[in-house]
Parts: sequence; structure tokens; C-alpha cells
Amino acid sequence: MKPLSVSEVTKQIKDLLEWNFSEVFVEGEISNLKFSSSKHIYFNLVDSKSALKCVIFKSNVSESIKKQLTDGQKVIALGRLGVYEPYGEYHLIVSFIQGIGDGLKYKKLEEDKKFLLEKGYLENKRQLPMFPKRVIVVTSPHGAAIKDILNILKRRSSGLEIIIYPTTVQGDNAKKEILEAIEFVNKNYLRLNLDVCILTRGGGSIDDLWVFNDLDIAIAYKNCAIPTISAIGHQIDQTLCDLVADIAAETPSAAAELLTKAWVSANEAVSMLEKAILSNFKRILNLKTYLLAVVWSERLVKFMNNYIEIRMLKVDNLCSQIERQMQNILFIKDKQLKYTKSAIIHQHPINKLHLQKQTYLRYKDSLITSMQKILFIKKHSIENLESKINALSPHNVLKRGFSITYTQDNKIVRSNNDIEIGETIYTRLAFGSIESIVSKKHLVDAKINTKN
Repeated sequence: MKPLSVSEVTKQIKDLLEWNFSEVFVEGEISNLKFSSSKHIYFNLVDSKSALKCVIFKSNVSESIKKQLTDGQKVIALGRLGVYEPYGEYHLIVSFIQGIGDGLKYKKLEEDKKFLLEKGYLENKRQLPMFPKRVIVVTSPHGAAIKDILNILKRRSSGLEIIIYPTTVQGDNAKKEILEAIEFVNKNYLRLNLDVCILTRGGGSIDDLWVFNDLDIAIAYKNCAIPTISAIGHQIDQTLCDLVADIAAETPSAAAELLTKAWVSANEAVSMLEKAILSNFKRILNLKTYLLAVVWSERLVKFMNNYIEIRMLKVDNLCSQIERQMQNILFIKDKQLKYTKSAIIHQHPINKLHLQKQTYLRYKDSLITSMQKILFIKKHSIENLESKINALSPHNVLKRGFSITYTQDNKIVRSNNDIEIGETIYTRLAFGSIESIVSKKHLVDAKINTKN
């Protein structure tokens, strides 16, 4: 026998179903009702054991049909069975539908809500601890809910410890495992120092979330020994667990944000204090830096004044020494002159006397000329030395249009390599100072215009 392809098998099933179920009445409760943007209506018909996918195409949709279609409504639908070949799924194509009353499933849910309200299970909500340290999460360890919670807790709080109690969150075993988890919390919360219990799962259809509408689970969660958070689905419909929990979060992520709200606020407050402290520190540092620069500048001026005074004293001493030397030279020359004159007097020959007199006059003129030349040279040297000393004075240098530039840490700027673009620099002038921000550096020195 030749094997059939998947498409061939699906085609044969489609022909068989559509031939034998061309028209059929089906009774059940509406679940997972959806109105699509294409105006088709999709839902499931369910009973206690099975579910059947249904569709009402827009050609059969009327306003009266829309009004009577709600989740939990018990209906009788007329239609034909069809197969969607790409997925191999069969569904009921509904041509007529009639409501016959509330579904038992939703009727029981309303009765359970009323029971919880009358017994006071929806009252006396407990406050969550402001800074919880250890939280237990009852959920599937492989679902999206626990991943969302862990990601947010890791980002918003590093001091919160999470314990995961793994359970299934839908199906036949879900109720038993969730009740066991709540019992575990009640028995071990003191030993484990548990602060909060979170019961959560990600989004899903109303049928997927139905275990959280179980009355036994709701009562057990209400009686949990520690504050509780319920984060079931995406808050489209409230489950019984949402109603009895101390806090009902819209999503698993919202539950994590509630737990860490105080941590985030505290971190923000600490961050603001750090910024304020840093700002005050910078302000004080800038003030001290300015005062230090002023003191350093005053010290520099005082040092230069002392340096000039010392050099002036040395000049005075040098002038005194020169004067004494000149006096000694004059004294010696005067003695020599007197000795020569005495020798001439003792030698009576007139010619010799006349010669000696000429020699004397020549020596005298030469001596006076030499002395005047020496005095002129010494005086000129003294004047040059005094000019150089005055030229070295910072005040005179600054008055000639020069300036002293230094950085924030009081280092003198001698090259454009000593500063960076955007850096603040300070320039001391003959009268006052300038604070600048470097916007450009030249590779070569700019030429100085000396013309007025």
C-alpha cells in the first residue's frame, strides 16, 4: 500500500467530517470569546470534559448575536464541522446560536464570590513589609512569570532573596500542588524567615487561569500566615485568588515592582544625598582652591619683593665697596704725588724740576681721567644692574602687558601641551585676574603685535 502524505490524510478527514457533519446541534458553555478585527467571532464550546473550537463568520454575525455572546453563557449552536487544513484542526462553523442560560461553571464562580464576601474573606487586607528580605514565589519554574519577576528584582533590588516553590499552574495536578505550596509556607515561614508569598502565572485563556478560581485554593491563600500577593494573568478578569490576596497585582512584573518600591525610593533618596554631598564638596573645594590661589599669589609677590630688596641691598653694598676702593686709590695716589713733589723739591735743577712737573701734571690728568672713567663705568654698571633687577620684578613685567597663566591646580602654563580643550585656566594681570575656558589650541605660537 502506498503511504499517504499529510495533506492527503487531512483532505480525507476534512471530506469525511464535512460530509457526515454537514449540520449538527452542539450544546455547551462559551469560553475564550474573541471578536477579531476582521469581524469574525471565535470562541470555544466547553463542558466538563472537552472543548470544541468555534467560529461565526461575519456574514452570520448580527447585533443580537453579539449581545448574547459572553464567556460562561450556556448556548445551543447550529453549524457544520470543518477542518483547517494547514494545521489539521477541526472546528464548528456556526450559522445559528441561541443562549439557554448561564453556564454552570460561571454560575458556581459567582456563588463562590458571594460566599467569600459573606464570610469576610475579602476584608482585613494586610500591609506588605516595607523592606522584605525573603520572598517565596509559588509558580511554574519554567513560565514567563518567574522570569519577569527575577529580572525586575535583579534590576531594582540587590538585597531581596527569592525562594521558588515549583508548581504546575494549570491542569489536573495544579490544585493539589498549589495547596501543598500554601501549606508549606504556613509550616515553614518562621524557620525560613519568609516575609511575603507571591502566587503567580503569566497570561493565558480564562480556561488556563481557572484553577485560580478554585474556592479551596482561595480560602487557603486567604489564611496564609504571611502577607500575600496575587499576580494572575494580565488583570482582564479577577480570579478568586486576586480577590482574597492582600495585594492583587496586574501582572507578575507589577508584583515585583510593588515589592521593591521602598527599595527604589530609598536608593533614589541615597542618590540625591550623594549628589548633594558631592555638590557641596565641589563648592567647598572650589572656594578653598580659590583662597589657596590668592594666598599663593600673595606669597609669590612677597617673595619677589624680598628678592628685589635683597638685590638692592647688595647693590648698595657694592657701591659702598667701590667708593671705599676709590678713596683708597685717591689716598695712595695723593701720597705718591706728595712723594714725587717732595723728591722734585729736593732736586734743585730747574729742567729736572720742570720735567718732573710735567710728569706730575700728566700723571695727575691721567689719574683724574682714569678715575672719571672708572666712576663712569661703575656707575653705568650699577644703573644696568638696577634696570635688570627692576625688569625682573613681576609687577613691572605685568605692567608691560605680560601675564601669568595657571591651571586649577596652580601649575604655571608654559606650553599649550599643559592644558586641554574645555579646561578652566586663570590669568593674573597687573591689575586683577581673568578666568577662561580653553576652546582652541594653536600648533605654533601666535605672533605678538607690539604696535600701539
